[in-house]
Amino acid sequence: MRKTAIWIMVVATALAVNIMFAQASWAQGEKSQASGSTFSVGAWSFGVPGPVHTALTGNEAIVVESGKVKKVENMPSVKDGLQMKFVTDQGNNYVVYMGPKWFMNNQKVKLMAGDQVEVRGKKVGTSIIATEISKGEWTMKLRNEEDGMPTWECCFPRVVKKLQ
Repeated sequence: MRKTAIWIMVVATALAVNIMFAQASWAQGEKSQASGSTFSVGAWSFGVPGPVHTALTGNEAIVVESGKVKKVENMPSVKDGLQMKFVTDQGNNYVVYMGPKWFMNNQKVKLMAGDQVEVRGKKVGTSIIATEISKGEWTMKLRNEEDGMPTWECCFPRVVKKLQ
């Protein structure tokens, strides 16, 4: 009897917390619609540090910048994320947010200091959320440009194989 009572309390608490967060999320959606904004940060925020995430407005254009890799390093405040310090051919410095280490390390394109690359992505201040990075004749696709959905989050249909 006591186990049942504890179980009911746990379920009720989880339900109450769920409802509170759902109401807060719904209120935030109303607030953004009331201000005339139809943009949702959505997938663009995956694997991006908080300050960049909060600076997204939805009006950022996709940019293409050519230049050299200064350094590839761990992304601060994003577990196992990699970023690239990048200087354009015009001398502008950017931090390019790429993706998780496991994804980047399993690509044919390996980025190292001094490499000439072309970065395509959404520019936010002095940062670029990369959708593609090209080096030589190879292009690494990182995000979908329409909604920012990372390709490393992509799912493929499962093929059910019959046992023989």
